[in-house]
Amino acid sequence: MTEIRPADAVGKSLGLIVFLIGVVMLIGVFVLAYRDLIAAAQASGLSRLLNLPATLVYKGALLFIMGVVSSAIANKGIALYQAARTTE
Repeated sequence: MTEIRPADAVGKSLGLIVFLIGVVMLIGVFVLAYRDLIAAAQASGLSRLLNLPATLVYKGALLFIMGVVSSAIANKGIALYQAARTTE
């Protein structure tokens, strides 16, 4: 027979907190990407021609890594929340 395990309130709360931290980090990544794109559009013609490709590749790679890490954190938060729910 399987026994019903009660819900773990602390685990559920911790899961939600970790998930919200991941979501806030994702929002931060989008804000940084938007800010960098606006700054790149306001650069002068010569500096845009010389620096833009290298800058976009570098910042794009960093933003990609930050996005992957923050979505992994949000995923772990959801996993913590699901693990703390009542199971049979």
